[in-house]
Amino acid sequence: MLHRGIRVVHAALLAFSAILAFLFVRGLDEDGVLGNSAMVDVLDSDGSTSAPHVVQAVESFAARHGVGVAREVPDLKNPDTVRHLYLAPGGTGTRTAKWLDHGYPAFSENFTTRVHPLADVGQLDPRGTYYVFGPAGAADALRLEFTHLGMTVEVSHPLSARGLIDRYKNDSLFRSFYVVALAALTMTGASVLLNARAYGVLRMQGMSFTGILLRDLRRLAVFWPLSAAVVAAAVLTFLGLYNGLAWLGLFAAVAAVLAVLLAAVVLAAHAAALALTFKVGVLPALKGELPSRAASLSVYLVRVPALLLALSIATNATLASRDVLTREDNRDAYHAVGDAVSIRLSGAFAMHMDQLDQHVGPWLRRADARGEVIVAGRRDLQMSAPGEHLPSGEILVVNDTYLARQPMVDPAGRRYASQAGSATAADARAVRLLIPDTLASDTPAITKAAEAIIDPDLTGRVPMKVSATRGGQRVFGYNTGEYSYRSGHDAAEDRSMVRDPVVIVVPNGSRFLTDDAYTAIATQAGVVFPDPADVTAGIRAEHLQDYVNSMSPVGEKTALDLRKALTELRVQIFNLVIAAMVLLIAAVGVCLIYARKNAQSIFAQHVSGWRYVASHRFLLAVEVAIAVIFATRVPFQAWQQRQHLRQLAAAGEPATFEPTRLTALDLGVISGLVVFELAAVLLALAYFHRRIVKEGATGT
Repeated sequence: MLHRGIRVVHAALLAFSAILAFLFVRGLDEDGVLGNSAMVDVLDSDGSTSAPHVVQAVESFAARHGVGVAREVPDLKNPDTVRHLYLAPGGTGTRTAKWLDHGYPAFSENFTTRVHPLADVGQLDPRGTYYVFGPAGAADALRLEFTHLGMTVEVSHPLSARGLIDRYKNDSLFRSFYVVALAALTMTGASVLLNARAYGVLRMQGMSFTGILLRDLRRLAVFWPLSAAVVAAAVLTFLGLYNGLAWLGLFAAVAAVLAVLLAAVVLAAHAAALALTFKVGVLPALKGELPSRAASLSVYLVRVPALLLALSIATNATLASRDVLTREDNRDAYHAVGDAVSIRLSGAFAMHMDQLDQHVGPWLRRADARGEVIVAGRRDLQMSAPGEHLPSGEILVVNDTYLARQPMVDPAGRRYASQAGSATAADARAVRLLIPDTLASDTPAITKAAEAIIDPDLTGRVPMKVSATRGGQRVFGYNTGEYSYRSGHDAAEDRSMVRDPVVIVVPNGSRFLTDDAYTAIATQAGVVFPDPADVTAGIRAEHLQDYVNSMSPVGEKTALDLRKALTELRVQIFNLVIAAMVLLIAAVGVCLIYARKNAQSIFAQHVSGWRYVASHRFLLAVEVAIAVIFATRVPFQAWQQRQHLRQLAAAGEPATFEPTRLTALDLGVISGLVVFELAAVLLALAYFHRRIVKEGATGT
C-alpha cells in the first residue's frame, strides 16, 4: 500500500495548482487584456498622418490579416477599476469577433473592461497601447503598418514565457509555488522513509528498485484520476459562479503546467527517498533502519533552505502586515478629502514632455490661481542636496490651498496661515520655506536646495522667507508617494503621512512654479482637484483629451491599494504557514533518522544512567547552533546595513536603500519561527527517546 502521506501530497498538489492558477490568471486579467499575442506601443508620431486615418488603417489591417486589434484607454473617472477597449475585430473567425456584441469575457470580477468600436476613438491622438489578437507574426506586420504611417513603435509580448518570468520572478505567487514545491518534496520524502519497513518486505519478496517504483506509480495512476475529478468538479463549480467559466482554457493550461511541475518534483523526491531505503540491507530494512548519513544529509539539504526561505517569508509577512496597518491608520485622512481626484497624464507624450508643459502646465497654473487645486509635490531631501550630509527625509512643494487644509505649527504651537485670497498679488509674495526645528543646524544647506528646486537656473528671482516648524509633526501628502522618487523606498510602501518634512509653500498660481513643474508634480499624483467637475470642465474647455487621460479618485484609490495590501498579506501568511509545515516535517525527519540509527545505543546509555542531554548532546548542539545562527541572521544583516549607511553619510552620499527596520513584530515573528523549529526538534526527539526506552531498543 502507498503511504497515506503520499496520497495526501498528490491530492494537495492538484488543489494548490488550481488555487495558484486562479490567482495568477486573475492578476494577469487585472494587469492587462487576456488572449493577446503581442502588445504594440506607439511611442511617437511625426504628425504626417491624422488620427482618423490611423484608425482606418488599423481597421483595414485587422480585416486583411484576420486578426483582432484593440486600443486600450483608461476610464476617465475610474482608471483603477475600469478600462476601455476600442476594437477592430478583424472578421468572424477571430478570438475577438463576439466582443463588440457580448463584451469582453473578464476573468476577474475586480476589473471591468468595456468594448467599443475602434472608430469611436478616431479623434484621439493615435499614440498609445494596442493589443494584437492573432498569430505572433501579426504584431510585426502591424509595427510595419505604423512605421509607414510615420510612427515610432515598440513591440512586446507580455504573455510570453519570458515576459511572464520577468514580471513574476519577484512576485509573492512565485514564492508560493516554491514553498509549496518544497513542502511537497519534504512530505513525500518523509512518507517514503516512514514506509521503509513495507519496502523492506517487498525487497525480501524479490522486488527490485524499479519494480517497487513502478508499483507505486501504478497505484498513483489509479488515485490521480479520482483526485483530478474531484478538484475539477470543485473548480468548475466555483468558476461557473465567479465568472461564468471565462478563459477556462487558459486557466486549465496554467493549472496543468503547475501540476506537472509539482508532480515532477514529487516523483523525483519519491524516487530519491526510495533509493535511500535501498542503501541498507534487507534485514535492517525490515526493522525500519535507514542509511543515517545519506538520509540526514538529504534532510538538512531541505531544512537549511527551508529555514532561509521561512525567514525571508517571515520578514515579508511582517512588512505586509505593517503596510496593512499603516494603510488602515491613514484611511481617516483619505476619507476627509471627499470626492477629490488627482489627474493622470497620457504616457503617449513621454518623448515630448514639452507638449504637456505647453498645454497642461498653463491650465494647472490658472486652476491654482482660482483656488481649484491642492499642490503637494514631493522630493527626496538627500537627493535634493547631494554632498550636504543631510538626514533622510522629504521636501514637500505645496501651495497656499494645501496649507489651508493641512495644519502646520511653529515651535510655539501657532499654526501657519494660508495666504490664499490675499490682496497682495501672488507674484509679489515670498515663497515660504518651513524647516523643522530638528533640522535647524542644516538650514543653510536646505535653503540652498529649496532655491534650486524653485529656481533651477539660480537667477535669484525668487524671494524666500525661512521659518521653523515644530519637530515631530506628521502631515498628509495626498498620495502614498508611489509616483514620486525617494531613494531607498519601495514603490509600494504607503508614505501618505510624512514626518518632519521640509515644506516649500508657493503662492497659488504664482510665477515661481514653472509650467513644467506643474506637469511634473501632476505626474506624481501631486495635483489634487477637490471638485472633479473642475477637471472635466477644464478638459473640455482647454481641449486636453489627448493629454489628460484619466482622473483618479484619491479616496477610492487608497481603498483599492488597501485591498491589494490585504491580498498580499494573505498570500504571505499562506506562505509562512506552509514554510512552518516544511520545518515541522523536516524536524521530525531528522529525529526519526537519528532514532532509528542509534536506538540500541540510546537504550544502553539510558539503562546505564546517562542523562537525556548527555545521550543526545551532538544532535542538540547542532540544532541549538542552527537556531542561534538563524535567530541572529536578520538582526546581523540590519546591523550591516546601518554600517553601510553610516559610510554613505560620512561620504556625503544619499542613502541608496532603506535600512531594515526591526520592530517588536519583526523580532517576535522571527523568534517565534526559530523557537517553533527548535521546539519541533526537541519534542520529536523526546517522543522517539521515550519510545525507544519503552520498547527496549526493538526499533521505533
